[in-house]
Amino acid sequence: MKREGKRILLTCGETSGDLHAARLVQQIKRLAPDSVVTALGGSELERSGADVRFRIDKYAFMGFAEILKGLPRILSLERRLKRLLKSGEVDLFIPVDYPGFNLRLARFASKVGVPVLYYISPQIWAWGSWRIGRMRKTIDIMAVILPFEEEIYRRAGIPVIFAGHPSLDDIDAPDSPKESPGKGGDCRILLFPGSRPQEVERMLPVMMEGARLIRKAYTGARFTLGLAPLIDEAAISVPADLEPVFEITAGGLDKLGDAHLVIASSGTVTLQCAMSGTPIVVIYKTSPITFTIGKRLVNIPHIAMPNVLAGRKIIPELLQSDANAARIAGEAIDLLKDEDTYRRMSADLLRLRESLYREGGLRLVAEAALRITDGEDGCGIVSSSGGLSP
Repeated sequence: MKREGKRILLTCGETSGDLHAARLVQQIKRLAPDSVVTALGGSELERSGADVRFRIDKYAFMGFAEILKGLPRILSLERRLKRLLKSGEVDLFIPVDYPGFNLRLARFASKVGVPVLYYISPQIWAWGSWRIGRMRKTIDIMAVILPFEEEIYRRAGIPVIFAGHPSLDDIDAPDSPKESPGKGGDCRILLFPGSRPQEVERMLPVMMEGARLIRKAYTGARFTLGLAPLIDEAAISVPADLEPVFEITAGGLDKLGDAHLVIASSGTVTLQCAMSGTPIVVIYKTSPITFTIGKRLVNIPHIAMPNVLAGRKIIPELLQSDANAARIAGEAIDLLKDEDTYRRMSADLLRLRESLYREGGLRLVAEAALRITDGEDGCGIVSSSGGLSP
């Protein structure tokens, strides 16, 4: 198999995609060390050996209204990436999640003859199912990280690999479901307010106020605030009365083993926390116009990924006006005090973890990426079981 000097363009638009994409780049470079990966990404991709020519921290917008404000900057970036795709200097395009932007680039790449391997599927099962017809014409291989997505693309005639969820290697799970602290005693609570500055501005104040209320019921409660890479710790202000019981850390997922509860903004982190079997309260609040548009577009009953994956409500979701301090604290306190409900939720989350595993899945994706750059037909690469054909 020819593998020398592959030139790959990879684009992701947020910190979770940056981390997952970095692992894929590491796999590609293990198989083909002289591959050159040019990227739109962040620090994780940089550490993986990619040439991060375009930085995601300049383009991290959330919601319809916010994206409109940043549109000139996004369009300028898109034009630069299209020029690169058209230059003849790219053997393969790997878009990672970030659907609106990346699907436009994928269509352009296909038009100019650059093969496309899409890693981490757009959530077409939630909204935008009409896109799958267009995707069939532009995507050579789809690599998915949620098990139910595999059948969606197979039915649509798009070659697909189930890669397994890339966070599984990072997050340990207990041998049995977690136990609640009961009606008293110490408890550790993790707060994840989001990966973008706009999210944190909305979520963190209500989380802080919720923490105050939880402390009234659990005087032994201690809180850890996990910050995503794009969030500046210097911009975080902790109220004086919470300072003695408050810790700020980069990331925070490494604290899950000792945590009794997570309060998190809806997003990738909720599924990562679920993998540890730690019960979660999910909140989500955005601008009224973004929420109104989103309600019209989204066609699934839940927004929290653990609930979506389970096909039922496992963890509480507090949206918009319900995402207030009193409701957050109420859900948290009720859950921590109810030992049976707490243990059942932990067990349900651990069962989800099992469904997300695929041995060697990421290597399969890297192998497919390199084979497709050698001109092999994408339809011939993926077998009916979702793996690579010989």
